[in-house]
Amino acid sequence: MADNKHVFIINPKADNPSFKRQRGFDPTPETQDEENNEPKFIHEFKKEELRNDYAAFYTQRKSRNENRTIPGPIIDLIRIYFLCVFGDDLKKKFFERYGLSPVEYTHFNKTVMFEVIDNQLFTTFSTHIQQIVESPEGTSYENQPYNLLALVMKFEFIGTLRRLFTSNETGILLTLISSANTAYLAQKRTLLQYLSNRQANVTYIEASPDIIEVKTLTREEKVTIASNFDIVKTVTSSRALKVRPGIYGTVRREFGFTVIVPEGLTTVGIIDTGVNRIEPLQNLISETAYDHTNMGSYWDEVGHGTLVAGLVTLGDEFPAEIKESYTAKAKIAVIKAIHNQDDEINIPRLIQDIRDAKRTHGIRLFNMSLNIPLAKKYNDGYSQFAYELDKLAYEEDLLIFISVGNINGDYIERLLIEETHPDHEYPAFFYKIDSTSEFHNCRNTNISEPSESLNNISIGALAGNLEKDDNSDITPNNSYPAYYSRKFHFDYNQAVNSTPLKKNQRNKYLNKPDLVFEGGDLFSYEAGIEILRSPMAETEKYFGRTCGTSLATPLGASYAAEILNNYPSLRTQTVKALLINTATFHRRKDLPHFSTSTDSLLKSMVGFGRPQKSTLLSTDDNSILFVIEDEISIGQIITMPIHLPEYLQTSGNKLKFDISLCYSFLPLKDNHLNYLPIYMAFNIVRNLDIRTISQAEQAQYGIKRGFSWSEDHYGIENRLFSNAQSTSYTLQPADLLNVENAIAIAVRCLCKDEIPDSYKRHASNNQHRFSIVIRITEIPINEVDGRLYQEMINCNEIRNIAEVINDNDIDLDV
Repeated sequence: MADNKHVFIINPKADNPSFKRQRGFDPTPETQDEENNEPKFIHEFKKEELRNDYAAFYTQRKSRNENRTIPGPIIDLIRIYFLCVFGDDLKKKFFERYGLSPVEYTHFNKTVMFEVIDNQLFTTFSTHIQQIVESPEGTSYENQPYNLLALVMKFEFIGTLRRLFTSNETGILLTLISSANTAYLAQKRTLLQYLSNRQANVTYIEASPDIIEVKTLTREEKVTIASNFDIVKTVTSSRALKVRPGIYGTVRREFGFTVIVPEGLTTVGIIDTGVNRIEPLQNLISETAYDHTNMGSYWDEVGHGTLVAGLVTLGDEFPAEIKESYTAKAKIAVIKAIHNQDDEINIPRLIQDIRDAKRTHGIRLFNMSLNIPLAKKYNDGYSQFAYELDKLAYEEDLLIFISVGNINGDYIERLLIEETHPDHEYPAFFYKIDSTSEFHNCRNTNISEPSESLNNISIGALAGNLEKDDNSDITPNNSYPAYYSRKFHFDYNQAVNSTPLKKNQRNKYLNKPDLVFEGGDLFSYEAGIEILRSPMAETEKYFGRTCGTSLATPLGASYAAEILNNYPSLRTQTVKALLINTATFHRRKDLPHFSTSTDSLLKSMVGFGRPQKSTLLSTDDNSILFVIEDEISIGQIITMPIHLPEYLQTSGNKLKFDISLCYSFLPLKDNHLNYLPIYMAFNIVRNLDIRTISQAEQAQYGIKRGFSWSEDHYGIENRLFSNAQSTSYTLQPADLLNVENAIAIAVRCLCKDEIPDSYKRHASNNQHRFSIVIRITEIPINEVDGRLYQEMINCNEIRNIAEVINDNDIDLDV
């Protein structure tokens, strides 16, 4: 196979500061819901529920304020569950009428936590609840002063028990609300002083102002904090999920292979249990190290960090084949986050050390095969941990590979052997909302924090172990998602606050995991992936076998390192786009066990699929991969022509465009629907004047009816966006004649309006980076003669990615 390198395409681009915001070829607006002319009144059962909510709210509020043991200003918090999306119009009305200001949006912004800013105005809320409860049956709420409360399903006071989410006394994470209230700063000072007086081991960093990590807190201290400090939103534990060491197997006496270390290898930060300086890794471990445990970065008691480091450095070649020598794919830097397998993760310190590793040592890739325990609830928002990692990735242009977490093997074994039930079988085990099982809830198969992070890459596991034969055990086949791997937690089919989600609130690209790699299978020893072990380990010296998403994740990081080894100047979002662009997976109909399932379930487990090494770093003569790294303003549209060789006009062959877009963004904290407020999308269009493309109907600039924008923006305020998109367009021979030797790639950008003014200013005043990967392949109807790569090079302006050279001094080995 030819080794044709990927290249930047740098044809002259055009841009326009605005574009016509319509959808597709259809000029008619989306059909609106028919107006409901039924009488608008609040049902009697709803009045009774509101009466009970108010009674509980009043009692709990009074009790909390009477039982405070630490004096200071008070910030009452109330959570309201709405029947609709809580937008800017309602935000303004609830503030003006009831003195309530939002501090957190969840459940696609249909559930909102408020702080009471004005207690006098808030008495109106109580008055209106009483008026509703006492109103005669059948009374219309239209034109009534309490009409806003007809949108409320229920409400609750945020007391002590609604803040405490852990029984652990070590690794305590205090997550704070964000507030401009002067009482917030006073409470924060008092909280830090309280912790200092108790000589607590506290990590608080100004760069992450909304989290405080405390090494140890007694139950009484946790209750005191939750009972007195209103700014504390949650008290949780940052203890990691138990990691899997090796499974006992055949004892070996030596490693028996050498490692070739090429010059200029990319360094990957290993966030784990430390790394042992075993022989194969001796020349691959950099001197850069961070130790959160005071036990030594190069002491890996569990063996987990060492096996991860082995898979990052040696890649999928090592477990796939026994050889006398392997070529290293990466070097490693150690960030020892935990020592024992279920220690706490010091999140503020971890964020600080990742930032330092990037700024001081230039490390841009990291592997974190660690998670916070417990599966995310269906349709839950983004965790504080994910937010911190997303913010970090955006600010520093780095990329963290995060495992989605494992479903406990003992739990699976019990369900399959002791507590058998049809809903425990594959794949109903992952999704059966109406299950009759007494022992299993499919929510337990959802991803773990912080793998919902959008700027980084989350990895799930396939059951294969990279060896030639199918060695899977409990999973149906080695090509299936592993029984222990986790799925995305967004379920658009479930009602939220008793009302269904709108069609435009669903996003086909938004998914975690992003990618899958082999992770081995439970429970057979032969089903595991071969890993490196320390010769000093009590069992499994030198080598072992195990399974998990912890093993799949470093295979992804290793692929990313190989990309940067070959193309070191690429942005990390380009690395992400390349991985996504090469990813493929089986169609549901080709997987018998999914034949009665849905495409959405399979997608929720595999994301974009598994990247293919054969097309990751180069192409054959019948294809070419162009890269665009650029930036765009809010409201802007950009086009760049892609010229096509003349021979395609008469070849009679098809031309396929596989295009992937990735971009990082500054996340909007505690705002589920608007967490990603920046919209970008791409399309391939006719190579026309930019004014035509920006202002005309798509029927005029589109190549054909089926070629739509990768993502829609209609109803932008209620939409969920994705910052990782991939789609394909195929030009038939007739299309190639119509476009006359050129098409254009178009990119457009918008920002939501119902977000804080500070974010809107940030979005408007800054350019927004994006990366696009365009793989163009000639698909034969007649014969192909291997001309496409060279002809595309000849008719487009390109720059060699692999070398730092002058734009006009291109020396490609073709």
